[in-house]
Amino acid sequence: MQSVGFGILGTVFAIYLKDAGLSEAVVGDVEGALAIGSAITCLALPPLVARVGYKKLLVVAALALGFSRLGQALVPGALAIIALGLLYGVGEGMMMTVGTAFLAENAPARARTHLFTVDFTLRVSAMFVGALVGGFLPDVLGSFGAGELTALRITIVIGAAFMVGSLLPARRIEHSDPAARLVSYRESIKAFRSWGRLGRLLVPETLISFGAGLSMPFVALFLKHRLGASVDQVGMIQAASSIGMAFAAFGAPWLSRRLGLVGTVVTTELLSLPFLLMVPLATGLPVAAALLLVRGVLMNMSWPIYNQLATEGVPQVDRPLVVGWVRFGWSIAWFGGSVLGGRLMTLSYTLPWYLTAGFYAAGAVSTLILLRKVRVEESTAAVVESQP
Repeated sequence: MQSVGFGILGTVFAIYLKDAGLSEAVVGDVEGALAIGSAITCLALPPLVARVGYKKLLVVAALALGFSRLGQALVPGALAIIALGLLYGVGEGMMMTVGTAFLAENAPARARTHLFTVDFTLRVSAMFVGALVGGFLPDVLGSFGAGELTALRITIVIGAAFMVGSLLPARRIEHSDPAARLVSYRESIKAFRSWGRLGRLLVPETLISFGAGLSMPFVALFLKHRLGASVDQVGMIQAASSIGMAFAAFGAPWLSRRLGLVGTVVTTELLSLPFLLMVPLATGLPVAAALLLVRGVLMNMSWPIYNQLATEGVPQVDRPLVVGWVRFGWSIAWFGGSVLGGRLMTLSYTLPWYLTAGFYAAGAVSTLILLRKVRVEESTAAVVESQP
């Protein structure tokens, strides 16, 4: 349900802000506020998992995600919209940290590759549905007399409703009772033993996140205002990208058996770069759509493998902190990239794409250098990792 909401909002939200008279810089600042809220949450949340439990945190995340987007659709003024981005970031940071740790904790090592793949596939498939809804619903509402801005606003409200509604299934999650004692952050740090893995994960995560922040929040604006796409065309392009990633993700376990975890991540990321570099050169919408589709599939199909790489061999008590710190690094880098990207987009809709490619390349190379000796032994499903 959340991913349906993400798909709807990913199609229309940036377009809504631009059509409401706000600049690309404001779009970037909203993404930056989201990233700061997410970063703070990812950093502070892990010690609470043992005390509060996954279920309550997932419910709170649903409320924060939904009500923040609802507020952004209804309140006037850039400052209020940016401030509500902080609340959205809290929900997103909570969901990212808790969701990955929850999946890793509730599956044996031999099943995690497939579990993360199925989770990823379900999410992007739901985003496909949401992107189609986000693309066509404004046209449907317009046919009933709603103005363009009003139709976009109503579409955002519907996306927010899906996010709030996700608390209903979240409340049915069964999990062991939370610990009786709240573990302090200091105690968690003192007991933490996975510093080597954390440091090696942070470098490629932050490089790729900064590069993504430069251009990815502005894809809908690029399609609409540079290539002349309508909102429904933007929705179809976003939907096609999502369904392509869903199908491609099923190939991730196959690739990981042949190339290894790190080899799969690095290979798919590097193969995506030529298509990324050609996006700003595209002069027609069909070509740009095809390039974005292939780029998105190649760049994102290995995310389930990367999630496994982040948690394999990490002690159970360390997993929430590892995931939280990695997401913290991602969010801080996304903040920097999106704020800078918003300002660059006011000058040029093409330059940020080239910068993104450079950071993606650096992230892939650093993944190979820093994580190449992490592997899963098939016979024991245990991780063998050399010491730094």
